[in-house]
Amino acid sequence: MVVNNTDNPTPIRSWARGNRDLPGRLLDRVVGWFIEDRHADYGFAVMRIAAGSFLLGWLLLNLPVASRIWGPGSAYWQSYREILGYNFPFDLLQQAGPGVFWLWYIVTIALVVAFLLGWRTRIVTPLLFIAYTALNGQNTPISDGGNYFIRIMLIYLILVDVSRRWSLDSRRRAKKRSPETQTGSVLHNIGLCLVVAQICIVYLEAGLYKVQGTLWQNGTAVYYPLQSEAYGVFPPLADFMTHWTFPVVIATYVTVLAQIAFPFLLFNKITRRIALIVLLGMHVSIAIAMGLPFFSGIMASADAVLVSGATWIAIVAWLRTTLTGNRAAQAIGARVAALRGRISQKSSDADGPAVRGAAGGEDGPGNADSGELAEQSVSSRQVPHGKRRADVQGTSGHQPRH
Repeated sequence: MVVNNTDNPTPIRSWARGNRDLPGRLLDRVVGWFIEDRHADYGFAVMRIAAGSFLLGWLLLNLPVASRIWGPGSAYWQSYREILGYNFPFDLLQQAGPGVFWLWYIVTIALVVAFLLGWRTRIVTPLLFIAYTALNGQNTPISDGGNYFIRIMLIYLILVDVSRRWSLDSRRRAKKRSPETQTGSVLHNIGLCLVVAQICIVYLEAGLYKVQGTLWQNGTAVYYPLQSEAYGVFPPLADFMTHWTFPVVIATYVTVLAQIAFPFLLFNKITRRIALIVLLGMHVSIAIAMGLPFFSGIMASADAVLVSGATWIAIVAWLRTTLTGNRAAQAIGARVAALRGRISQKSSDADGPAVRGAAGGEDGPGNADSGELAEQSVSSRQVPHGKRRADVQGTSGHQPRH
């Protein structure tokens, strides 16, 4: 006996029949996500400001030794550069003299400042990528993971509208009321996907690499870099952090688990926040305890794109309230307001005689003619036409000017 299943469909078949339009709806949703809005705009603003600040600090701190590590003084690395194979335009500094190098260095600093402030970022970002990569390629052995990571991020940020919020470009667009194009939105969101994918790859690869080591498996890996001479910049702090075994074991295992599970924790709002907080704590610990602020700051700045815009707005509002609501800030604000009042009062006192003289309030060298003209106009309105000339002469005391 053959059973006909057409009258009694299975649950899977019923679900498939009821969702025949599911692929089309998913496609519409994906297309709409790419063209309707530019996502993570506040996160990219924070990333731009933070990464720009760290890049600026990196360039300024190395200013005294820049010529020796990246300029003509680094010519001994030329054979190593040839192995890396940097091509145009990233090899422009290899044969540059001191003048060209310092011009390049100053231009790079100017590009970083423009990037930080969000000025013409569509043009500044690709130029900054070329300038910084050429500079960094002069001496790659002294670079750390932060240098390589920001170079990769700058490629993706070329597509992103990083100056949509909290920037000079946003103010200029608001004044001109410039409309946003769908092409720009699609490129922005493609760049966002690339940035998030790169972050996930970095954390996942780092976690999988760690878990293969014996020290990470037995829970003691965190102890050794903190106690090493190369990274132990604050020995008393390192001794305090590694004094007890249990916190070291917890920190070791939590670091590995958070990095491996990071891509999968992003799909839920709560788990994403937990993962970001854990990794932020890891970066802060690396920056302080191991003396790697540039690497940690660059990595943490990229994580900012995973924080929602509402959260960043709330954080900024809290910071404004905290910084301006305390007594010290209020006292400083009162002093600034009083100083401005004094300056404006002095400027008004200095301009007062001229202003009042122009209005006829004082008798100055240039006020006699104005008073005479006003007197003549009054006389011309009140005296009959036949007596105007004589009366005006008698009032002014001299012949009228023709």
